[in-house]
Order: sequence, then C-alpha cells, then structure tokens
Amino acid sequence: VPVLLRLARSVPVERWAELRPLAEAGVRAASSGCRAAYGEADRAFHRAVLGLSGNRQLVQIADDLQRRVQSPAGDGRLDLVSDAAEHQALLDALIARDDVLVRVLVEAHFGGVR
Repeated sequence: VPVLLRLARSVPVERWAELRPLAEAGVRAASSGCRAAYGEADRAFHRAVLGLSGNRQLVQIADDLQRRVQSPAGDGRLDLVSDAAEHQALLDALIARDDVLVRVLVEAHFGGVR
C-alpha cells in the first residue's frame, strides 16, 4: 500500500492511463473463465503498476509471491471478474488522484487475495 500511495502522488496521470489496456485484457481473460489466462493478465497488470516504482527487485518479488498464491481453482468466473474490476476501479482512482479511494481499493484488493 505505501508504494502504491507514493506512486499515486508522483506518477503522471497519462502513465496511469497507459495501463488501461492491461486492465481491459484482465477483464477479457476473467470473462473467459480461464484461470491460467487471467493469472497471467493479473500478474502483467501488477508488474506494470509496480514497475512504475523503478524497483526491479520489488517487481520480481511481488510477481513470484503472486504466482505462488494464485489458486488454479476458486469460486469460478465471478471471482475472476470481480478481481479484474478492482483493477479498473483502481486505475480510475489513480487517474482521479483520489488518494483516499486508492488506499481503500488497494487494501480491499490485497485483503481479498485469492
């Protein structure tokens, strides 16, 4: 959360908007119901967000951790679609520079790690 809040204040809005295609790819993968495809789209989005920090080690560690916690089974397609929608909501909050909402969304997203 602290890294993302720091990025929320320092990354230009245009850079956040550039991540929209990754969030949309996640929605498409989630809608397909294919957990493997969604897992890769999800990790790509997270790598891109954390990549804006310039900290390669953080990106690698987070990606490895995320790969380990992603479950091949779950509650189904709705679970994936909900997770993908969180990425879109987060981008909207980042673009709007709404730090309070960014914090709430990030905490909820990581609190619901599947």
